[in-house]
Amino acid sequence: MAKVEAGMESMLEVYIFETNTLLEQLDEILLRTEEAGVFAEDDINEIFRIMHTIKGSSAMMGFENLQKLAHKGEDMFFIIREKPEIAKSAPFVYELIFEVSDLYKAEIEYIQTSDDDDFSPTDFSENYTKLMDATAKLKAMAAGEAVPEDTASAAKDAAPAKAAPIVGGGEGTMTVRVFFEEGCGMENLRAFLLLTKIKEEGEIISHIPADVETNAEAAKGIVDNGFIITFRGFDGNNDAVVKAIETALNVASYEIVETVSEEEAKKEEQTKAAESGAPAQKSAAKSQDDAKKSSGGGQKQSLISVNLAKLDQLHDIVGEIITTESMVIANPDLEGLRLESFSKAARQLRKLTDELQDVVMSIRMVPLAGVFQKMGRIVRDMKMKLNKDAELILEGETTEVDKSIVDSLNDPLMHLVRNCMDHGIETDVNERIAAGKPAKATVKLAAKHSSNEVIITVSDDGKGINCQKVLAKAIKNGMLTKPESEYTNKEIQNMILLPGFSTNEQVTEYSGRGVGMDVVKSNIEQIGGTLAVDSEEGKGTNFIIKIPLTLAIVEGMKLKVGSTIFTVPISSIKESLMVGNNKLINDTQQGEMIMIRGICYPILRLHEKFKMPTEVTDLNEGILLLVEVDDKSVCLFADRLIGEQPVVVKPFPKYLSQYNIKAEGLSGCTVMGDGTISLIIDVNSLINS
Repeated sequence: MAKVEAGMESMLEVYIFETNTLLEQLDEILLRTEEAGVFAEDDINEIFRIMHTIKGSSAMMGFENLQKLAHKGEDMFFIIREKPEIAKSAPFVYELIFEVSDLYKAEIEYIQTSDDDDFSPTDFSENYTKLMDATAKLKAMAAGEAVPEDTASAAKDAAPAKAAPIVGGGEGTMTVRVFFEEGCGMENLRAFLLLTKIKEEGEIISHIPADVETNAEAAKGIVDNGFIITFRGFDGNNDAVVKAIETALNVASYEIVETVSEEEAKKEEQTKAAESGAPAQKSAAKSQDDAKKSSGGGQKQSLISVNLAKLDQLHDIVGEIITTESMVIANPDLEGLRLESFSKAARQLRKLTDELQDVVMSIRMVPLAGVFQKMGRIVRDMKMKLNKDAELILEGETTEVDKSIVDSLNDPLMHLVRNCMDHGIETDVNERIAAGKPAKATVKLAAKHSSNEVIITVSDDGKGINCQKVLAKAIKNGMLTKPESEYTNKEIQNMILLPGFSTNEQVTEYSGRGVGMDVVKSNIEQIGGTLAVDSEEGKGTNFIIKIPLTLAIVEGMKLKVGSTIFTVPISSIKESLMVGNNKLINDTQQGEMIMIRGICYPILRLHEKFKMPTEVTDLNEGILLLVEVDDKSVCLFADRLIGEQPVVVKPFPKYLSQYNIKAEGLSGCTVMGDGTISLIIDVNSLINS
């Protein structure tokens, strides 16, 4: 992380979190207003609040380039606030603010990842110029004038309009308007230091703003209108005072201001008040009403932000408590003893640990809305670059999953949405109309809970997957593992998830390199999830993601195989059964199978799979566990069932990382009540292996 002053590290973490949150809000507002084609008053005020907050917090942290970037964006929206309708004829506003948002995100990521010694702020000079150009264009548009060619210099050199006549200080006095260097920050304090220097050469009659020493908000007025000082030099020598102003720190320029007498100023003020009195009173009344509305009836929210590392630590402690509880209750020293009081206390302890686990899990749960809404920006950018008219529809964005899983979903969802836009949506709108579809295409993100997992669907109503084209590409790349006639449409569609597979003949900005979809699949599998493809040619494509609610604590069923205990997640179990009257089948290709209610399921003997000695080899003596994941089922054969128990998932030691254990069907391990280790079965990997 970037180097900051000692004691500011925690403030930097808060700054990064709050700024990222504000940038997400900014993107959401821009996407909504761009679709509507106009900025509502509330939207403009919210954008001002976001820009102002980012500017202030960046200045506090010493990131002057980010402070200046936000300040330039704020200047541009100052014009739009005065005349919101000009945004309709100024689409460049959206592009620029999106660009500012992207620059902020990139710089914050750089701040997070840079080493202490090599951090150097990014130079945004070119972007400042773009924003100044845009501001000048907007000014000209608002005034109904021709847009100046050299808008950057025009914006820089233009003096701010005088809001009111400036009253002179009498004979021998001089009034100047001072401008400080752009982005220098804390202009009110710099104005106070300038006053101190002027006092060495003359007498200060007045200055506007008058409260620069005590009011930090005066800085904005100085930036907008300059710092106006009326003075009289000692012995009538005003030149010495002007020289002091010229040599003062951070002074960029100054101008001599024409003044009026106090009587003339009063006359002009009375004339303006007479012309605009009624509207002013109405506006004041409205402001009071708005203030009452905003202050009345509000309830204070009791929310706090907590570092995720602390939640991880709390979660680990709860996991250790659950393990220790099992060790106490299942202590072999207690076997054969009748301890009614102990059993009662043990049941109460289990109840409390279950409640504690639920509370800790709920604290870590966050809605998918944050991830889903980011996809709106991707759809918006791609539809402009690919010239495709499409909209993003969100469903179930309030669905909650573990924070660690949400962080791992950003990249997979981004790749899937891009795939829908690039491959799925038709390039020619006439092709859609001819097929009876609306001209505007739809990309849909939906999420819902199902048992102990969350199902996320990324879909489009485009052209779907051409199985013949996919199969031909797979044959060309030598990816087939069996005769092509034996492949079902489902298997062919899922070939797009294979490494190095791409149907695009040309490499583009978005696809064609054969990477992306296989990375999506592996990333989802790393968090214990699965990815499947379901498509109908001419109708569209669905990408179905199934992920667990959490990775750390799962409800498991314990199986015994020889002297080894395995744990199978209950979410994958359909039923347990004895062979009994069910019909056994020996297939020459599929091996052992069992007929259950008219459906054949293959049998996987765990002792053979993991090469473990056991005395139970007869199918009639052991137990079968029917497990299912991603529409694939198998019967696991074990010696016996031990029972259900919540288990804390522990990763395998690092020295085992040289072996691809997950590919063999094991996802981790857990400590049992008696201190022994139980291996946790990954049903999806086990079936695929």
